[in-house]
Amino acid sequence: MLRRCAALLCCALALPAVADDIMLIGTMGNKGVFQINGQRKTLSSGQESGAFKVIRIEGESAVVASNGQQRTLQLGQGYVASSGNPTDNQGGTLVLQPDQLGHYSTELTINRVTLPGVIDTGATHLSLSRNQAAQMKISTQGAQTGRSQTANGIVGAWMVRVPQLQMGKITVYDVQLVVRDVDDNGPILIGTSLLNRFQMKREQDLMILSKKAY
Repeated sequence: MLRRCAALLCCALALPAVADDIMLIGTMGNKGVFQINGQRKTLSSGQESGAFKVIRIEGESAVVASNGQQRTLQLGQGYVASSGNPTDNQGGTLVLQPDQLGHYSTELTINRVTLPGVIDTGATHLSLSRNQAAQMKISTQGAQTGRSQTANGIVGAWMVRVPQLQMGKITVYDVQLVVRDVDDNGPILIGTSLLNRFQMKREQDLMILSKKAY
């Protein structure tokens, strides 16, 4: 009997973590309309579905929680909620090599869309163009507006927070970024609003970024 219980416990521990791909697509009072793994579902504050729970609805945003962490989703924003123990919280390291011009590049993934980015230590924020934001399903509706300095002068911009992104294979949560009111297809500029989540060091011509443990 003890052996059987031990075997059942081992099987339970080996079960994969539950994960849901969720996106906020609408709000109605204290209810949020979510797309969960491709299916539409309406949830009230306090209700759970799979790997996440709705904490509260705030206007056109929703505060949700999964795996002990809370995030605020704006309309059109989403992330993958997991009930397992997240390995990405244990840190990680990116080792980048310069290109022929001395630039350090990596990939950025937001809402399951991946685009190239370049490290820009002189930029205050992670910055991308309006069409890149559209590709990555980043909504600027209701976002704070401002101005952004570019190589071609000052342009309008929106300040947005995304609940989750990946730089390379490392996941980072709740990152502030700037959407420039221009259409271009250059690389996303990775500024200090994202870089400050990492310890940075140089070894010869390599740039080593190690995720801070917090």
